Amino acid sequence: MLTNLDLSYNNLAGRGCAALAEALGGLNAGTRERGEPNTRIRELSLRGNNMGDVGARALNENISERNAIAKIDLSDNGIGEAGGENLGLLLSNAKKLKQADFSWNAVGIRGTEKIAEALRSSECTVVRLNLAWNGMTDAGAEYMSGALAANTTMQFLDLSSNRIGFPGATAIAKGIEENQTLRSLQLNGNPIGDKGVATIIEAVASKYSVRDLGLQDCAGGDAPRAGSRCVRWKGGQGIFDKTNPTGQYALQLSDEFDLETFKKLLDQDKMDEASGIDNFINLKLDGVELAFKEGEDIQSWGAKPPPAGLLEFDYVSTKRVPKEAKPQREEVFLSFRKELSNPALSDETKLLMLRSAATTHYWSSAQVRQLVMLITYRRRVDAVVMLFRRTTDLPQFYSEVWTLLKRDEQQALRRRLGESLARLLKEHEPVPADDGDTAFVFMTEVDGGGYETGAGATLQASMA
Repeated sequence: MLTNLDLSYNNLAGRGCAALAEALGGLNAGTRERGEPNTRIRELSLRGNNMGDVGARALNENISERNAIAKIDLSDNGIGEAGGENLGLLLSNAKKLKQADFSWNAVGIRGTEKIAEALRSSECTVVRLNLAWNGMTDAGAEYMSGALAANTTMQFLDLSSNRIGFPGATAIAKGIEENQTLRSLQLNGNPIGDKGVATIIEAVASKYSVRDLGLQDCAGGDAPRAGSRCVRWKGGQGIFDKTNPTGQYALQLSDEFDLETFKKLLDQDKMDEASGIDNFINLKLDGVELAFKEGEDIQSWGAKPPPAGLLEFDYVSTKRVPKEAKPQREEVFLSFRKELSNPALSDETKLLMLRSAATTHYWSSAQVRQLVMLITYRRRVDAVVMLFRRTTDLPQFYSEVWTLLKRDEQQALRRRLGESLARLLKEHEPVPADDGDTAFVFMTEVDGGGYETGAGATLQASMA
């Protein structure tokens, strides 16, 4: 009994696909009378047949809840907005449909609106939906936001390469915050920019349901800042994620979005006060090291930081990994490592992939070592900083990760992670004594009080 029908790339065109649709719907080609629909075909692929809007309309008119089709592939078929509207109706009519691939068409805004309408229906059964390369733009993303908020079945959604910008990313983020079932969201190749990436990551981090987030070729789209002397969020390193805020930041205080990020980090810092470790370290304002009066720190600014200026710093979270956290399952890890090892990917893309994955995943020290080895020497420290607080067995960090790094990388890591790292290394690299009178610690005093980790610099502390 035939259950899977694959007619991909057969140039059936609109008329051929229409004839097939009629046969599936039980329509007699000679008498035009409707008989029993086909209830055997469960998987149907018409990929690359140039069906156009004609074929899409025929499928909608002939496939109903009486058919058994659970998986359909209509990708690369030249389907436009009118056909996209019919695809939306098809999602509503095919009650047993679980997987649909509509990628590489041109359903546009109108088509996206109908598809989103179907996804909002309580009768929708679709679990996996691919809408990549369909020109939905920000307006279409608004419709998909409503679909995400209302849908209760979809687990996989691909919206890659749809010309979605920051406004569309903001809309999708709102939909994610309302969604309970989505496990994989792919937004690769959309020019949402650094701000859009940060917005999506923050939304995903607030839900803990999405486990696979694709943001390749999305960052770096923001306009350059006047007077800025550095690249913001290069490779996703400084993108704020409340579950993993450790990273290097460069924020323009005159920019509303950057200022909001800074305030969120201040809130994180307040919650970390009990640790006794400075979370904000290596602070600079317009390239000049910041110094505070004795007994004061960055919190002294309160709600009124300087109105402008480029604020650069390292933020180190002391939040421990939850006891129930488990390292990424080996089969999932191997798949992710393979994807990350693609030689065509730049370090910036790899770091953004790590940042996206670190929103929801943890790794063992041995796994972190393997991931870091896939990053070239010049950016390995960035990767280690990003993964430091996502390591489930941090006591093994020294043997698995620290020993992998070259001396200058270790020095850079000491500076970037400060006392949080110094405490971890203490048992492996004991503080040397001097004639029983003094001890040397890996700290150096900065102007105005406070301390930062030094690379080779020491501060004598009296033992008397």
